[in-house]
Amino acid sequence: VWLPAGAQSVPELPIDKEVRIGKKPNELTNYIRHNALPENLASFYIAQKVGSVQEEESQRGLAHFLEHMCFNGTDNFPGDRLIKYCESIGVKFGRNLNAYTSTDETVYNIDDVPVTESNIDSCLLILHDWADGLTLDPKEIDKERGVIHEEWRMRSSASQRIFERNLPKIYPGSRYGLRFPIGLMSVIDNFKPEELRAYYEKWYRPDLQGIIVVGDIDVDLVEAKIKEIFSPIKAQENPAKYETYPVPDNNEPIYIVDKDKEQQMTQILMFFKHDPMPDQLKKTLNYVAVKYLISMSEQMLNARLQELAQKPDCPFALAQAGDGNFIMSKTKDAYSLVVIPKPGQETAAVQVAMQEVERATRFGFTATELVRAREEFLSAEEKTYDNRDKQRNDFFVPQYVRHFLENDPIPSIEDSYQTYKMLVPQMPVEAVNQAFQQFTCSVDTNFVLLAMFPEKEGVTIPTSDDMKKAVEAAKKAELTPYVDNVKNEPLVPNLPEPKALPEAK
Repeated sequence: VWLPAGAQSVPELPIDKEVRIGKKPNELTNYIRHNALPENLASFYIAQKVGSVQEEESQRGLAHFLEHMCFNGTDNFPGDRLIKYCESIGVKFGRNLNAYTSTDETVYNIDDVPVTESNIDSCLLILHDWADGLTLDPKEIDKERGVIHEEWRMRSSASQRIFERNLPKIYPGSRYGLRFPIGLMSVIDNFKPEELRAYYEKWYRPDLQGIIVVGDIDVDLVEAKIKEIFSPIKAQENPAKYETYPVPDNNEPIYIVDKDKEQQMTQILMFFKHDPMPDQLKKTLNYVAVKYLISMSEQMLNARLQELAQKPDCPFALAQAGDGNFIMSKTKDAYSLVVIPKPGQETAAVQVAMQEVERATRFGFTATELVRAREEFLSAEEKTYDNRDKQRNDFFVPQYVRHFLENDPIPSIEDSYQTYKMLVPQMPVEAVNQAFQQFTCSVDTNFVLLAMFPEKEGVTIPTSDDMKKAVEAAKKAELTPYVDNVKNEPLVPNLPEPKALPEAK
């Protein structure tokens, strides 16, 4: 399914030579790059291959709790000194100093650090303490229980609450359905400090950690300091097996309709689940080819949906397609469609948006649509290439985080540009259509619909059966191929004859 015809044996993509990647004897990985924009500033990250799916049932919420504790005292920065030190050098907590916990990863960042040798030492020491030097003071743990409770109570959005309570239905038979990162308040309230310490010791270890430093720094100096500061951390003997957790295919479509009093607008999400690109192929041209084909299908489908939305009788205000992780799982991807319906036209919006997906699935995209999408894509690549010496730190850091966590390729901007220049002309519209059809051909299996409604007076909420009927009607609809009304005529068909200018007096 992933390999373009004849592409079974292609060379690996080169890694950008400007980033220095190293692995220490204790198996810690590091990425170091000199980059002069912004001038005299650097970013320091530690990415951990651990998140809420590593928790046992009795530990639900510990991964996220541990992230909070990284700011509440470490061996070299007791109490609140870590935050105070960072703010003393202009690194603001919550903006430049932050972290997040997901199902499969936890990432900490110290951004926009003024470059001095003292600051480099201190920031690497902070990363070291996050990796292997948390205090985990029981008094601080007890204080943080209340903070997590308040975060849980004030969770950022109604849609997040809807997601959380429906995860077991969205992920039947999968650990992802029972590992929302904030966890269970019954665990947060009652776990013993030694349980958090045990989780930390088990999973925060060098073979699952990547250090990323990008900025206006001396690479040799930073590499030497990383070696000095992190080498004393010992690799674990007989470490716990690091597992990934599958998302099973669903043989029947899943339809979920839910409501919340704080939900501001109706949002309908549809997912065509599919397997992610295998790790071993991510290093090859196959990965670039497939990502390009998917990108083209997204661009062309979104152009059609946008064109539809501009019509007065269209039942949706917005519809947008994209491909990526299936909500919050690394082990399953999905081609997704997000629809914001006009009030009272929810099922019609689903049907019309899905008909456009079905039209593209059944008849394909047109060659002229691809020409436009391709030109826009190459124009963006060319712009990046032309500005290759003007990229900021935050252009590079996420690439290295994803390379460490997900094995995504990290070619140089030059190599990436030349690859696309070579590859794109060899990718006809038929290849895009074939890739797209593989993802969207069925709503009988591996299809999930989640509709989120405001719970308020005057809003009539369709049933999941109503939604299913709308999707099935779209699949069975009598459709005609999309007509691309492209005009290649010149703006002014007949230029007027030039007239002689009057002679100057």
